Amino acid sequence: MTEMYEFERFLEEYMEYGLGMGLLSNFWSVGLSIATYVLTGLALYTLAKRRGIQKAWLSWVPVLNCWILGSLSDQYRYVVKGEVKNKRKALLILNIITWAISVAMVVVAVGMLIGIVGAAMGGGINEDAMLEMVMGPVLGILGLCLPLMGVGIATAVIRYMALYDVYTSCTPQNNVVFLVLSILFSVTEPFFLFFTRNKDDGMPPRKQEPVYEAPQEPWSNTEYL
Repeated sequence: MTEMYEFERFLEEYMEYGLGMGLLSNFWSVGLSIATYVLTGLALYTLAKRRGIQKAWLSWVPVLNCWILGSLSDQYRYVVKGEVKNKRKALLILNIITWAISVAMVVVAVGMLIGIVGAAMGGGINEDAMLEMVMGPVLGILGLCLPLMGVGIATAVIRYMALYDVYTSCTPQNNVVFLVLSILFSVTEPFFLFFTRNKDDGMPPRKQEPVYEAPQEPWSNTEYL
């Protein structure tokens, strides 16, 4: 009896500890996600505004902010190297495709669950019918995984190419280090963007607009007084 009591107490303590650790982990996860969102949005917005990129407010939209990152990369390639690139369009299209496939997978999964619950509540369904009901949606989801993986790889490659251009335009001396660390530890990317948002070391100096000076009228000169 004592052993059973101790075992139950151990389970209770373990559950309480596990729940507490889970809540703490979720808290840090949410906090890090918010910090990442704010730093990335502020960095891209500042860079876009300073460099004259249109629709800089897209920096704050989670999916569409790839347009600003691509625009900064395209601008650098055109101004510094004379190359016309369209990373902004490629990133936007790939992100839209990714979200479309992801939504389709969720719809298929939800439809499968609704079908299973409905059949179970109706009763009279055997294992073969259940297996047949599940196999179709599962195969559909697996079929969507392959194109999703391909699109994800293409998105990552183009995005890191754009990120490299942005790092180079800000701090060319640190571009490789920042890119490698961003790839290995994605949490560092928002901080690198934020701390370099006001730098243009890799961009050509801006041409200063000539200052207009009004011609001085002869009678305004003190020599004629």
